[in-house]
Amino acid sequence: MEVPDEVYKLVENSGNNFHAKVARWLSDNKWHVIVSPYYLDQTQNKAREIDLVAEKLWPVRDRVMREMGDIAVRLFIECKYVTSQSVFWFADKDQASARELVYASGPYREGNIYTNKHHYLTQSSKVAKLFATSASKAPENEPFYKALNQVLNAMVSMRGQPVSIPELKNSRWSPKALIEFPVVVSNSFDQIYSVDFYTESQPELIKDNFQLEIRYAYFDRHNNQRDDYFLLDFVEYSQLEKFAKAIDEDAKVAAFLVSL
Repeated sequence: MEVPDEVYKLVENSGNNFHAKVARWLSDNKWHVIVSPYYLDQTQNKAREIDLVAEKLWPVRDRVMREMGDIAVRLFIECKYVTSQSVFWFADKDQASARELVYASGPYREGNIYTNKHHYLTQSSKVAKLFATSASKAPENEPFYKALNQVLNAMVSMRGQPVSIPELKNSRWSPKALIEFPVVVSNSFDQIYSVDFYTESQPELIKDNFQLEIRYAYFDRHNNQRDDYFLLDFVEYSQLEKFAKAIDEDAKVAAFLVSL
């Protein structure tokens, strides 16, 4: 029986197809990928899902290059297949808050020259603050609003959980550190524009990966009220390798600092 053309179009244009494409890229690049894991959103006592959780290990070595453990990186990922124009409003990054975020997110030390190489501190001096999408009818229906809400909800609910990489079951040690990042991966930036928040400016097409800065109020797993600063990486699919290289550098710095 011949497959109808409509089925091929459904597969080609489905967000699920892009979801799978991102998962394949990560798996091909040696990430352990968990597809659509569910978690309990304790603020509403509901089960929710995130598109992908990806984990990877980096070796920790002593001064004579003997392996003495691992550090783990975990990415909380939402995949967005963009079908309409979007605009992001950009302003200067809160550098002080970005530094505090880095210091709190792993073995990174204040005033250390290696810590200063973290991609939160070296990339995106201008960060997105607000956004709007042409097809949206209400703020809660904004595709990027949903993406950042889902990825942050998942991160605050699941962060710190044991790493699920299968090879750790037979390992002599547990990871010495766990570094976690919220990420939104878009199929393309061809319809995404930037404008300046504080000055009148003409919209410009966004060409490079960028970060969104947000303060996020929530209740943690112990029912404590929090109001935390986050940076979210927005990554174009064709620039995943560039993003992965930045994460690789962050992980190598963390592994070095853990070894001292």
